[in-house]
Formats: sequence, structure tokens, C-alpha cells
Amino acid sequence: MLLRDGYVDDVLAGAEEPDWLVEQGRMILDSRAPVETPAESADERGPSVGQERAWALSQLVAHHAAVDPIVVAFRTKHLPDGLIPRTEVERWIQGHVESEGERASDITFTIPEGITHDWTGPTVTFNPPIAEITGSVSFSGRVIAYALPGDTAVRRCFVKADGVLDQLSKLGETLADALGWQPVQATVFILTGVTPMISIVRVSSPAFKVRHNVDLDWARRIKLDIDPAATPQEVLHAFEQARSEHTSVKRRSMTPKHLRLAAFACAQHSDKPWAERHRLWNEQFPEWSYPEQSNFRRDATHARYRLLYPSHR
Repeated sequence: MLLRDGYVDDVLAGAEEPDWLVEQGRMILDSRAPVETPAESADERGPSVGQERAWALSQLVAHHAAVDPIVVAFRTKHLPDGLIPRTEVERWIQGHVESEGERASDITFTIPEGITHDWTGPTVTFNPPIAEITGSVSFSGRVIAYALPGDTAVRRCFVKADGVLDQLSKLGETLADALGWQPVQATVFILTGVTPMISIVRVSSPAFKVRHNVDLDWARRIKLDIDPAATPQEVLHAFEQARSEHTSVKRRSMTPKHLRLAAFACAQHSDKPWAERHRLWNEQFPEWSYPEQSNFRRDATHARYRLLYPSHR
């Protein structure tokens, strides 16, 4: 996740210190963030019960991709001895990592006012030349996603810009976007010919959100990318499974009283002393009044915490 989301690039580019990277890793672990899991392959022996349509579709789509001119051209040039065994994927990729040399970072920045640029093929020139860059600058590295048999998480490594692995990564992403695959499935398919299993319902869950060092646990969402031909039962099953996998702690429901209390005391009237908040609450909600200010303050702060940090005990 640190690699995928650009945290490692920030450190390598000098924008952050290594200790900061360690702290981000700790926050990811503390957030119980789910790991991105590679999708399954289509079993050559045939589909399991209920997977018949997805399995047959996967076979046809893979056959179509295998004769794609760009896939054929890549395999002809970079796999002259034919497709490789799936167990050899990492060795093949790491071999190219070593032979292609040091990776480079992509830099994105805003061209200052008064500077013009001329694009002539692969070269861009600035007039007048830019001696230094100020303002918003972002760094990013190019990575390739792959997996080995039995992996429960997607593997990634940096690749050199415009190298063989960069070409493979771009081709994999293009196939994934067009055919409903994961990029990791496309990488493995190009190298090995293993048929990717197309998911009738694909699940994604942005697992880690932090702003100003606050874990925004409540802001997580489960996203379902659904095949229009999926049945309601398939969608429901996918959602229930995703919710069980991506929610590590059961979120207890809160009463209307405590929901209103959290907003009233800790947002709408947070600028007032607790005594004043207590008085206003009892006036506005006599059916939920608190004789004691201490109990009012305790319940309000506890309701706020439960609402903002539902996965924390």
C-alpha cells in the first residue's frame, strides 16, 4: 500500500523523511486496512457451480486477448521462447528489473506564468528555460503488479520508464480496462497465458484515509462494479462477503438520541462552555434531558467518538 499510494516515492524524492514512511506504515496497520487480493484464474477443468457463465465468458475473452496484435507483438519480441510457467513470473520480472537499471521518478509540476513550451516529438523545450521549480510538485514512480500461485496479496515493484516492464505494465492496464480484468491478472496472462477469471461483481474498498493525521474510518466505502447480467442474489452475496472482509469490527448501531447528542454538543455548539451546552440541550430536548452536566458531557463525548471511530474499541 505504501508503494501503490505513492508514499515511498515521496521519501525517495526527498519530500518526506524515512521516519515519516514508518509512521504511515504503522497507521495503515492500526487501521486494519484490507490487502488487495489478486482475482482468481479460470480453472481449466471447468467451472464451479454457479460460475458457469463467468467461466465461459472468461475463456472467450482470453482467447480474444491472445490474438490481439499488441499482445502478439509483445510476446514475439520479449518471450521468444514462448510463454513462461506461472511459477517463473517473479524471476522473469526481477531479471528485467536488474538488467534495465535504476528506476526514474516522474515529476508533475505547474509551468510558471510567462513561460511557453514547444513540443517537438519526444522533446519539450521551455522559453525561457526553467532553472528551478516552485509551488506544487508531485513525484511518482512506475510500478508493475503481478502475483504468484497461492498469493493472497498483489505484488508490486518499481520499473524503469519506457523499459520492457513499463511496456508490460501499460499493456496490462489497457487490457484490464478493456476486458474487465485486474491489472495483475493481465500481467500474468501476457506472460503465462493463464486465463483470468472475470468477476461478475468486482469489489474495491479504499481502505486507508488519513487527513491531518486523523484516520477517517467512517469515510470508507465498499464499491461494487457490477456486470449488468448479474443476478440480485450474486450482488447481495458479493456485498455481504465484502462487508465481512473489509469491516474488522462490528459497528454497533446508535440511538437517535445519541446521534443527535454528538452533533449538538460536539459540532453545533462546540464553541460554548459545557454548562451552556447542557442548558441548551435540556431546553431543546426535554424528553432527553440530563439532570447532571457530567453525565451529559460523558455521553456526548462518547457518542462523538463512537460515530467518528466506529472500528476502535
